[in-house]
Amino acid sequence: MPLKDEAQVASLAGSQMGLSENPSWFPEGFDRGRGEFLFVKVDRADVASQSFLDWRWNRSGAARQSAGAAALTANLSHEQPQPRIIWHTGFCCSTLLAKALDLPGCNLSLCEPGILVEIADAYRAGLFARDLPTAVPQLAFHLLSRDFVTGERVTLKPAPAANTLLRHAAMQTSGPMLFLYSDCRSFLVSICKMGESGRKYVRNLFLAVLHDDHPQGQWPAPKLLSLSDLELAAMVWHMQIAEFLRNWPLLGVGRAASLDCDAFLASPVDTLRKLDDFFSLGLGEKHLEQTVSGPLFHRNAKTGKDSFDASRRLKEHAQTAQQLGGDLDRIVARSYEVCRTTPRGAPLPEPLVPVDKVYCP
Repeated sequence: MPLKDEAQVASLAGSQMGLSENPSWFPEGFDRGRGEFLFVKVDRADVASQSFLDWRWNRSGAARQSAGAAALTANLSHEQPQPRIIWHTGFCCSTLLAKALDLPGCNLSLCEPGILVEIADAYRAGLFARDLPTAVPQLAFHLLSRDFVTGERVTLKPAPAANTLLRHAAMQTSGPMLFLYSDCRSFLVSICKMGESGRKYVRNLFLAVLHDDHPQGQWPAPKLLSLSDLELAAMVWHMQIAEFLRNWPLLGVGRAASLDCDAFLASPVDTLRKLDDFFSLGLGEKHLEQTVSGPLFHRNAKTGKDSFDASRRLKEHAQTAQQLGGDLDRIVARSYEVCRTTPRGAPLPEPLVPVDKVYCP
């Protein structure tokens, strides 16, 4: 509807300023057809309690608003946002790690905001080049980095489908980044454990990253269609590692570290201590020890309900690997032959906590 008078213009400007400055207006989505950011009215506890800030997040009944990217950008500071970011391959205890870092007044962990996946999809569709301003990712990082408590840090854990935004984050933010991963073999076991939902997940993720300029995207359709679910999962793992490696040089010295989830599970307090220092969160030893000994590490981090811990994870992985038999190692070995840019040792540099293990057969 056209604006009719100065009062209406002022009201709209004030509303947009509130959306850009008030963290209670959380960016829940991005309408790429309209080029608009979608906001929902929440509080800190709402977002901190969610394992997935996407379609699985129930925010029915909450107030909503929307605003165009250009209008929102005009109200933001020109300083680069400084979120701490945890990029990950999936199935690597990323939710557990992010939630262990959450402490009001020190750090707010935001797990897999759906808006980043929607912006990543818009980028893959070429809309930034044609219709949308290139500052859209930076705007999203700004909006997600606002503190509910003055001086509180914000740690983002994007979903794997948003990993293509890494190059934007490298240039448009200035905070440190952790690259969390499971090894290829464990990734395949996790997919298999999930059954049909795991197979569907990895195929959807493959369809997304297929557009991210990886060699696998140039393979002919018959070759892709001939891959089994686990062979496809292995390709997805290698493509994610390749995404991390090719953007790593953009971050410069001291801004990036890697972490094998097995190292985290083997020594959680030490790992969290080192990550607390790397991210400069100020959580403190007492909080970290209480967190590791508390209920978070003895339940399913995604659901917060089922009993689960590192020993049960190891047992279930061993059982699934036994069921897969020799096919598992054969698929992993073959994947390294096809994806030759993946290092055969630790796949990523600068380990936060070293781990002694074999990464491929």
